[in-house]
Amino acid sequence: MQKGFATLEIILVVLIISLLASAAIPNVARVVDRVALDYETKKIYTDLKFLQASDRMFFMEDTHFGTHRDNRITLVVSNEGYIFRKISPTKDLAEHYFSYGVTASKNKNGEYWQVKFDDAGRVQPAESDSLEISSRFGKTYIVFDSVGRFRGSRTLPANEDDY
Repeated sequence: MQKGFATLEIILVVLIISLLASAAIPNVARVVDRVALDYETKKIYTDLKFLQASDRMFFMEDTHFGTHRDNRITLVVSNEGYIFRKISPTKDLAEHYFSYGVTASKNKNGEYWQVKFDDAGRVQPAESDSLEISSRFGKTYIVFDSVGRFRGSRTLPANEDDY
């Protein structure tokens, strides 16, 4: 009796492994894509919270000390990532680039997003809408309302009452 594997046995094992791999690879790609989309949604959501808190702090500081300098910061979102931009003097403070395959949509006017807050920490009315972040297999939204709240959602609410 000979020891070792026959050619037919090796071919069958390779065939079975390739069938299992061909079924698993698309699912792995979908999972990796979903993880990247969730990460980017949580990152921009956290940065928006930071921006809102910073904007309120600068407003209260200016009000308390009687200064009138413009410390406002905006978040400029493009297709590739976003930038924290100080208004006066204009200066880019930080940049973040989206993960591979993740993009942000343009706003309802066909322009890139620019998130600003008013003195009370609310999103300015011209920018109140939803920011869509998408990848190959899914979309998430950051929904803004008129009183300064925003949240991440996998679906866009039909009206503001659903918020």
